[in-house]
Amino acid sequence: MSEERVMIDIKVNHAQRSGYFVRCTQLREAIEKIENAGINCRPRLRVIGLVYDGANTIELLLDPPINKGDDEE
Repeated sequence: MSEERVMIDIKVNHAQRSGYFVRCTQLREAIEKIENAGINCRPRLRVIGLVYDGANTIELLLDPPINKGDDEE
């Protein structure tokens, strides 16, 4: 990826880099798979954020969102 996308807690008044990094090959591969699969789709899928709730799973926020049919419109 050539651009940076940063996840921040919107309740915090400021954000700055810490220099603390964690390798996440599975996350990178999932983002690439989603975005590369969308190359031939219109509109093209793009990961625009992450949701971390303290669990071992991170939700990827997509644009446009994927409606699985179980959400209200």
